Amino acid sequence: MTAMPPSRYKVVERGRRLVVIDTLTGRPASPEHGSVEAPAPRSRGKPPSTTGTRPVEELAARRIDDRSGAAIVTTSPLYDLKAPRSIVLDDRFNDRIGKAIGGWMIGLFSGLGFAIIFFPWLMVVPVIALLQPKVRAAIRQWITSRLDEVQAAS
Repeated sequence: MTAMPPSRYKVVERGRRLVVIDTLTGRPASPEHGSVEAPAPRSRGKPPSTTGTRPVEELAARRIDDRSGAAIVTTSPLYDLKAPRSIVLDDRFNDRIGKAIGGWMIGLFSGLGFAIIFFPWLMVVPVIALLQPKVRAAIRQWITSRLDEVQAAS
């Protein structure tokens, strides 16, 4: 088994205080109590790094969450004819589609459970139906029209 690498930080006593020292730079890892460090000099031609000064909320990608806190979904060409498009999942979306999706999922899982228990050979029928191009096109058209309604309501 190999030995652990040495730590980057070490703790030393300075003026009856414990100070954490960065062994790579030789300076304290954080400013000492009551002192303010001068900003590090910037090199010319290189833009300043802003990753350390921005709050954590700003580091998140805006495609995941809009500024109101609602999630944003980017649709896929697999199920949406007008993909890719971004749809905000706000309260209007939840009122319009969220409840319907919940009802469809309950019905789907109940039907699948019933079919698996009593008619296992019926599990092949949805697979065969989804392989048909006209059935897939009809399903995609239906999903696209529902997404259009949600986007128009937003």
